[in-house]
Amino acid sequence: MKTPRVFSTYIYFLVGITIAGGFLAALGFAFISGLRHLLWLRKMSMNPLPHPWLWMGVVFIGVLIVSFWYRVITATLWNRQQKLLLTVHLMPLLRPFPQQVQSELEQIADWYLIADKERYAFTWGIRHPQIAISSGLWAALDESAQKAVMYHEAAHVLAHDPLQQALLQVLSYALRPLGMTGLYQRYLIRREIVADTIAVAACDGDDVPLLMALLAATESPLDFASRVGLAGALEARIQFIETRRLPPWWDHHLRYRLVSTLVAILLTLGEGLLVWCH
Repeated sequence: MKTPRVFSTYIYFLVGITIAGGFLAALGFAFISGLRHLLWLRKMSMNPLPHPWLWMGVVFIGVLIVSFWYRVITATLWNRQQKLLLTVHLMPLLRPFPQQVQSELEQIADWYLIADKERYAFTWGIRHPQIAISSGLWAALDESAQKAVMYHEAAHVLAHDPLQQALLQVLSYALRPLGMTGLYQRYLIRREIVADTIAVAACDGDDVPLLMALLAATESPLDFASRVGLAGALEARIQFIETRRLPPWWDHHLRYRLVSTLVAILLTLGEGLLVWCH
């Protein structure tokens, strides 16, 4: 099975990690620099409260660091709780897969059928990937469309999407003002299109099976966003089927947010460097 290209698959994940790491490094350097300068001033002067503005700045940066880790831990625990609730809900509904899975797909994940008339399929599990397809969707598809769905879900496992989604979801909550929410939303759309490329390739370049699977899924009364990954993803996936081209990984809105984030990180590092040198 052909694996997705690394750049196309992990670009949002790498950008998110870079932003979070740069933001935390900038805050940490500014905090240590300010604290170091305050200790030096106190040592050189008998005044116990030198430069109140510097004290306030150090305290503010310390609050930001504590707030960041608090939001990261909170989002991580919430994400774990949601996964546990999903597992508890799914266990009574899981059934053995109705047919023999190809060897190259069987090695990727554990396959299940969900006893549910609604039409959907999804992948979950970070350490032990699992793929489930609802009986309603499976019954609505012919053999070629079933193959497209299977390869699409297998592509999510190869791209480690459960792990990427969990980390980006946590970062989007912890760093919401820094454009991480937009980054996360665009990842949800692009991951579906990247998986679609694998599904089309598995069908020897024929996009009709994938299109039939998309149409079958959208006929379900389930929430629209849950069927296609995110509101707006269906249009992007159909456009890919028509053009066979991946959309650009960022647009002007995301570009401005990321540039603003970079400027904020550089200014914070510059402030810390200035205090350190002084």
